[in-house]
Amino acid sequence: MAKIPLNPGESLIGQGLVSYRDLEKHTFQCWKTTIYVTNQRVFLDTYTGIELKLSKIRGFTFGKILLFFPSVTIYGQAEKTIIGEHGLAEDAYTFTGFPIKKLKGWLQQVGIQEL
Repeated sequence: MAKIPLNPGESLIGQGLVSYRDLEKHTFQCWKTTIYVTNQRVFLDTYTGIELKLSKIRGFTFGKILLFFPSVTIYGQAEKTIIGEHGLAEDAYTFTGFPIKKLKGWLQQVGIQEL
């Protein structure tokens, strides 16, 4: 098993194999990856480059996709952008898979609120 890259003072809360649903450019792609939740951040072990500091997470939703597959969507804080009428952009990351209920619990454990 590979060593998890943790920062000094960081402790692992949970990890699990999930599917990341990438909806960029109005296409649908699904990537199998391991998600890690620590007391400082949420990150993936793949080349996606997804790493969210807990202080930059606005919240998450728990729901279902296609009526059957449980999912968690994590929302980053809205940031100002020059694109768009409203001037705000928000990152959203959707995950499905067997440990999704555990992921919900890990996020709650580190203080992320359900929206």
